[in-house]
This record gives sequence, structure tokens and C-alpha cells, in this order.
Amino acid sequence: MADVLFGTSGSTGASKPIMRTEESLMRDAKALVEAFHELWSDRPAVVATIRPEHMYGALWRVRAPQIAGCVVDDSVVLSVEELCAACSRHGGRVLFVTTPSFLEKALTHPDFAGLKGCFTAIVTSGSLLRSETSLAVAEVTGVCPLEIFGSTETGTVAYRRRVDGEEWTVFPGIAASLSQDGRIVVDSPFAMERPYVMSDAVRFTDDGRFLLLGRTDRRVKILEKYVSLGEVESVIEAHHFVSRVRLETYGESVQRLGALVVLSQEGRATLAVSSYADLSARLRRDLLPSIGELGFPRRIRFVRELPVNEQGKTTAAASRAMLLQWCQEPVVMEWNRVGDSLKAKLVFVSDAECFKGHFPGYPILPGVAQLYFLRHFARQAFADYPDAATYRRLKFQKLIRPGREVSLEIARRGDGAFGFSLAADNGPCASGIVERTEQ
Repeated sequence: MADVLFGTSGSTGASKPIMRTEESLMRDAKALVEAFHELWSDRPAVVATIRPEHMYGALWRVRAPQIAGCVVDDSVVLSVEELCAACSRHGGRVLFVTTPSFLEKALTHPDFAGLKGCFTAIVTSGSLLRSETSLAVAEVTGVCPLEIFGSTETGTVAYRRRVDGEEWTVFPGIAASLSQDGRIVVDSPFAMERPYVMSDAVRFTDDGRFLLLGRTDRRVKILEKYVSLGEVESVIEAHHFVSRVRLETYGESVQRLGALVVLSQEGRATLAVSSYADLSARLRRDLLPSIGELGFPRRIRFVRELPVNEQGKTTAAASRAMLLQWCQEPVVMEWNRVGDSLKAKLVFVSDAECFKGHFPGYPILPGVAQLYFLRHFARQAFADYPDAATYRRLKFQKLIRPGREVSLEIARRGDGAFGFSLAADNGPCASGIVERTEQ
């Protein structure tokens, strides 16, 4: 049978090509249907946010539905609005195949709660689903997500539902053991080689299940000493100012440690009346005793969200790119993306790079910086926001000063262009229309 070429996600380095046989994929898919018979027995329609080109999509939106005799919705769902439309098309009997990053965003959307009763099951993979997200989805939709653990190299390895605990149950037909250095060893008919030693450290429980302890390939050498990025991330995320964090190295001749930090509501409120330097110093003071000098990041970027690819994973390359951006994001105090519009409230912090030199003694936000952040946030909200753009009716009306809360509104127009405005409490600051520049 034909071979199928996949690429790894690139979450810990460059993506690598992996060749899998069609026979192994079909065996894996058949085992999924047999092991989770209750998911497929009533033949729900499969709606997915993931593409078939990746291992997760190849199994869950192509081969398993084919074996189970289920209809697959042709669309790749990118928003809650599209999910609602897909559920309506299939009469509210949907097996939803998605990622943790989509579920986290969906929970903040006002229409997501209206889908309660539409899902026969929710399946997620690609990265770890946080416990609070899993339980919140269960409360809102009435369905606790089924999490799948595996890789392009191994296929399906284990599964869990958070209502049953943190432990993972090894998939039927697979033998799992522990390597000498604490990694999980998988002997599976679905894997590209048997046995296969994964890069995930685990601890087995007495009943044969296991707990994930982090990736062993996320150990880096900083000044001749090894630092476990996963362990440091866990410590930082425990801080009450922090919601999520991603550590990555940067620099060529000398490796430095950088952090992308998604702040909690308390963290955002603190930064809005403070400065990047002050908040970084506060985190350093609180965390240094736990993680040490080498473990504390030399560069911190406070961001609204971690970058994720279409597989729902945060890659090393995207993290480094965000670390090296020329300017810190403003603090996003509110974010409401509904339909064709985005409404957000931003605070531009006093020591932001974009204020420097413009002007000494009376800093204001340059127009070019306003357009930079307009594009930055618009691309997070709208997948079709243009890379190359032409601006019409562009007006800069009032100055934006450090510390002032600014309302950003972006809306897709009927002609495919985007209208935007920035406004403060003293009136409109900027507005215009953004059109795609024909190449």
C-alpha cells in the first residue's frame, strides 16, 4: 500500500518529514473506532478544526470516520460562528475534533454556550489541554473532552478524560514501559518502529496508567548548565500574575533564555498601571528563589496569547520570532471577537519601545506604531486580514499618550476591506479603511 508523508509539528525544533504506510494508518484508525465504539455508534457528523494533512487529522477526520461510516463536514472550522453553522447543518449531532487552543478561545465566545447538546463527543489533541479548560468545556457543553496522546512517529498511544483524573490510559494493543532515563517506551503496531522511545518523561501508576512529566528534549544548556524549560515553565505559571508561559532560547553565539508570558487578569491590571520593567522585576523577585539565576529569562515578552499553528501547537520557530519582535504588545484589557468584528481595550505601557524618541519629554504613540499594532491584532482575529495593505481615509485625530486606555475596533466590510478605529476617553484617535494590495 502507498506511503504517506507527514511533517512533525516543530514544537521543539525544526519540522521533520515522517513517512507512514497507509496500512499502519488504517490499523490505527480501525482501533480508534473499536476502542471508542460509543463515539461512532450513532454515526454522528464529524466537524473538525484540523486539516487532514497532519497525523491527527488523517486519523480522526478522514480514516476513522470512513471506517465508522460517518459523514465528514467539508469545512475546516476556524471560528465559533463557523462551528455553530456546521452544527446547524448536521442537526446538532456532531463529533467535534479540535485542539486545546480552539477550545480555550471558544470558551470566551458568547455563542459557544448555545451549542450545549449539539456534541455527541469532543476530541482534542495536538497539545495538552489544561484541567480548568477541560472542566469548563464540560460544564458549558455537557461533554468532557476526550484527550488523545500520541505523535506522528507512534500514532495513538493513550487517552484520558479529566473528569476521571490526570492519568493517561494506554491504548488497547499497545505496551508501554519506562526507559532508563525516565521516558516512555512504546511497543505499538501503529508506530514507525518497535519499540519506539518517545521524548516524554512519565511516571507509571500502580494500575498501569501514567502521568506526563514533560518533554526531555526541552532541556537546554545555559552557561554550561542544563535547564529544563518545562520545569521552569511550571514554576512561572504557578505565579498569580501568569496564565500561560512559553520559554525558548534565542541568540546565536551565546544562548539566552526568553519567555512569552500570557498574564492573568490580575497581571494585566498590574501592568496597565506599571511598566514592563517593573513587572519583570516583580516576577524576578518572586521566582528567583525557586528557579535560580540561570532559569530566569533574560528577555520577557508579555503577550495576549501564545502563537499556535493549525495543529494547535506552539512551535519553537514561532516563539523565537515573537521574542524578537521590535516592541512589546500593549496590555489587552478586553478582547471581544464576534462575527466580523473585533472590539478590544488596550493600554500602551509607559516604557514601551515605540514611545522612545517620539518625543523626548512628551512621549506619544507614532502613527506607524498604531498601524503596526492594528495589523498585529487584526491578524490574530481575522485569518484573511491582508499581508500587503493599502490604507484609505486614514486619519490621525488625537494623541495617544502612555497609560491611556484605547478602544480598538476592527470590522470586515461588505466589500472585503476592513474598517478600523482607535478611540480614547477624549474622542477618536485614528481611523481608516484597510484594503488588500493587489500583487
